[in-house]
Amino acid sequence: MASSEPQSQPFRMFLWTIPRSVSTAFERCMSGLGNVALVHEPYTTAYYFGPDRKFFNTPFLPVEHDYSYAKVKAMMEAEFYGKDYVFGKDHAYSLNERYDMIPDGFIHSILIRDPARALASFYDVCNMPILRHYSLLNHVLPEGYAFKQLYDLYEHLRTTTGQEPVVLDSDDLLQYPEQMIRRYCEAIGVPFKTSMLDWDPQVNVTQSWASSLKLMQHIGVYEKALKSTTFNCCPPKQVDVLSLPTDYQHAIKVSQPFYDKLYERRLIPEDRETEV
Repeated sequence: MASSEPQSQPFRMFLWTIPRSVSTAFERCMSGLGNVALVHEPYTTAYYFGPDRKFFNTPFLPVEHDYSYAKVKAMMEAEFYGKDYVFGKDHAYSLNERYDMIPDGFIHSILIRDPARALASFYDVCNMPILRHYSLLNHVLPEGYAFKQLYDLYEHLRTTTGQEPVVLDSDDLLQYPEQMIRRYCEAIGVPFKTSMLDWDPQVNVTQSWASSLKLMQHIGVYEKALKSTTFNCCPPKQVDVLSLPTDYQHAIKVSQPFYDKLYERRLIPEDRETEV
């Protein structure tokens, strides 16, 4: 006989970020909580491929009719029956400033990355053979190059939800993974588990992805994250900004002030507290 007791709701978390921020690896890390529903870039799917899409220049990709903004919001607010946690991650610019489409009931956090490193990585992706003929920097990213939109969303969440979104920097995460994940878990109110520090690359986390994102996976956009097994404890690489094309140099210059504002609000690893 089925129980008439109401089911407890899962704990819901949403990570907002910019492209090439190590966020897919972080998503895999959060699977270590156990019994968690991972929702990968639903607003990005709506922004590029859904019926409300902002971007109309992907003739080789399918229209995702189930990914209107309203349907994505409803998807995120669904019961997720039997799950203890829900973890969504997406790019802030993919909201297209439709803040009314932010799902209710979530703890929000922000993942940032140094603009030079993030945009240099984006440049590498854009030079994949299948993408080389597309001017993706100005054609795909919005004005503000995703950093402005992330900062604007942070301010919106801070001033309208009563939350102070937790901010993580990917360089700290890569250099001090255990310290940062512990602090993140404590800040948002979930238990830290050592299973979050390593993950199995053979586990197929893409099964629930929209078909358009699966195609991006096959192109190789997510290759490094999907083959990873842990965060590498290493200092950040230095980027020769002057070796990048001038439009990328401009994007880094535009993005830097928004990154700096969020960087000041980030969680700090224990090993760097004395530097502040």
